[in-house]
This record gives sequence, C-alpha cells and structure tokens, in this order.
Amino acid sequence: MVSKQELEGLARKAVAAVIGFMLTMALLTALLLGGIVLLLWALTEGLTPHVGQAGALGISGGLCFLLLGLFFWRLLKTSSSHSDEGGAEPRSMQDRLADMIRQNPLEAALGAFALGLFGQTDPKVRAMILQSGAAFMQQAQNDGGSSGADGEGGPETPEPPAPGAP
Repeated sequence: MVSKQELEGLARKAVAAVIGFMLTMALLTALLLGGIVLLLWALTEGLTPHVGQAGALGISGGLCFLLLGLFFWRLLKTSSSHSDEGGAEPRSMQDRLADMIRQNPLEAALGAFALGLFGQTDPKVRAMILQSGAAFMQQAQNDGGSSGADGEGGPETPEPPAPGAP
C-alpha cells in the first residue's frame, strides 16, 4: 500500500512538472515573438538605405498584415469547411462540447486546468480560454485523423458564456 507521504510527494512532482512545462512554453513563446520582432526590425533596417525609412516601415508593416491576413484566412477557411460537413439535426452546445471532451480527454483536462487557474476572475479570460481550448481540441482531432467520423457539423469554438453566467 502506498503511504500518504509518497502520494503527496508524487503530487508535488506532478505539479512541478506541469508548472515547469508551462514556464517552458511561456519562455519559448516569448523567444519566438522576440525573434519575430528582431527579424522585422532587421528587415526595416536593411530596407532603409534602399527605400527610405518610411518605405521600409511600410513594407515591414505590409508584410505583417499579409502574414496576419493569411493566418486568419486559413483559420476562417478551416472553420467554414467544418461547418459545411453537414449534419441533419442541429446539436446543442452541450452535446458538441461533450463529444469534444470524449474525443480529446487530455486537451479537455489541460483546458480545465487553465480555466481553473486563470478564468476565475475575468469572464473575458474565461471565454477566451474556452474558445482556445475548443480550437486546440479540434486541431488535435484533425491531427489524429479522426475528424468528421460521426458527421458532426458546427462551429469550431464554443460560444462565450453570457455576461451574468458563473
């Protein structure tokens, strides 16, 4: 039989591993964003002698908007293709969410953990975590090759909760 002290030790190690993973991901994200900013700065500095400072800033800004536009176009294209898959009867949000949780239990647990940590005070943060968690589960489902197996249609992300909802 496992003692209470051993279980507490294992729980502490698990929490430390999760916190370490989250800190690692935050630092890697910061490095990625910092690298992108430095690349844009280098692009601006490199173009300044050729087209002037205003032209270099315009080209760099246009490149950023082009990349953002491509990202959101791809996001919307993916979302609309999932909603066109069909499904004879409209399903409730609760049914769709339950199906996503059943198909992606690990992602649902991570989303619930993030919601518990960050979403208690601000309803906007709670809505954002719910939407990103549903998108993460949908991405994992698509990567796993099991998308569309049950003919489910509907939006990719859940609707944000009502302002007065707990």
